[in-house]
Amino acid sequence: MRRWILLGVMAVVALNAGAARRVTVAELVQAVIADCTAHKPDAEIVRQFGGMELTERLSEATLDRLSAQVQLSPQVAVALELLASQSAFLDLPASELPAAPPPGEDAQLKIFNAAGTFVAETLPHLPNFLATRTTIRYDDSPQEVKKGAWPTRAGLHLVGTSSREISVSGERGNASGGKGSDPSQDQGGLISWGEFGSVLGMILADSVNGKVNWSHWEDIGGVRCAAFHYSVPKSASHFEVVSALQRQASVEGFASRSSGDRASSMSARPNDDSSRTSVMHAIRAYQGSLWVDPATGAILRITIEANSKDSSDFQWAEMLVEYGAVEIRDASFICPVHSVALSRTMLSADASTGSAASAWLNATVFSNYHRFAGTTRIINGADAAEPGPQKPTEGNTKPE
Repeated sequence: MRRWILLGVMAVVALNAGAARRVTVAELVQAVIADCTAHKPDAEIVRQFGGMELTERLSEATLDRLSAQVQLSPQVAVALELLASQSAFLDLPASELPAAPPPGEDAQLKIFNAAGTFVAETLPHLPNFLATRTTIRYDDSPQEVKKGAWPTRAGLHLVGTSSREISVSGERGNASGGKGSDPSQDQGGLISWGEFGSVLGMILADSVNGKVNWSHWEDIGGVRCAAFHYSVPKSASHFEVVSALQRQASVEGFASRSSGDRASSMSARPNDDSSRTSVMHAIRAYQGSLWVDPATGAILRITIEANSKDSSDFQWAEMLVEYGAVEIRDASFICPVHSVALSRTMLSADASTGSAASAWLNATVFSNYHRFAGTTRIINGADAAEPGPQKPTEGNTKPE
């Protein structure tokens, strides 16, 4: 299970790595071990991550091995988790992939068809579980790096968390991020949706008019999965990017009056007017990968990437969902356990010093899955005075 830890630290990792040094996972691990062994300050180690751009996916298994080798401070651990989320859409290092030949074309088709059966027949019939959906939000809005200093744009940093109880039926019914969603200034960026099945159905339906190719084998949670890459043109796409953005006018001038010998001046301050927040809707061409358990057809991981250079809102919108076995009342179900929504828009020169963000990362954890159970009792007049044992039945009054 991914270890999203909520700590009172401000981990900062630059997302826009235009001038960043491209490094492999092995090079990152070597640098972290060297820095921790040399007892460098946490802030210095974390700041170094902002100058790196990973070329490979930083996996949970690698983070576990790294934690076993050196003592990671909470600040460094959180920064590495953030770095791992940013790299979640990349391929694993070759050394972490199984050395197994691809299946034949007939076997590939059989596996992909099994995934279609899983989406069509299994996910829609999940019981109406309740779960806790916790979202951790990061953006690159300017922040006060040093006390009293003018806010600067230094990279992704923690801006808040939210947690709420959800129902499987309610989430399944929300077939689009724009249906029943209320993007706000407090949760900007790309909004993830459809984790309980609708996004999987969309990918499989749209890919009929797109392309699907074998990619590789990959081990996920002890299961050897078949990974397929797909691409969908805009003409066949049903992927709607729904996002909350602050419009450019995010800094306003104000005049300070003269006092004594002091002359009046013109300064700038952030404009936090919520009316400047816009909700964007756009159908995009998209591509990505999905990972299938060949034995059951269960989809254990998906990615969606919708990048556009000719858009006035998001130039980069990506979504990841990871699924896993959840034990509920002595039965196992495949449910979403983790998702990431990563997005970026072009920042104009006029807004580069403003308060609006230009990059967002929303990481969501699904936990505490449970059913509801109630109690009923049939009584007669003689029993009314004396309460007896109660028999549990399915209902919606008492969580298990």
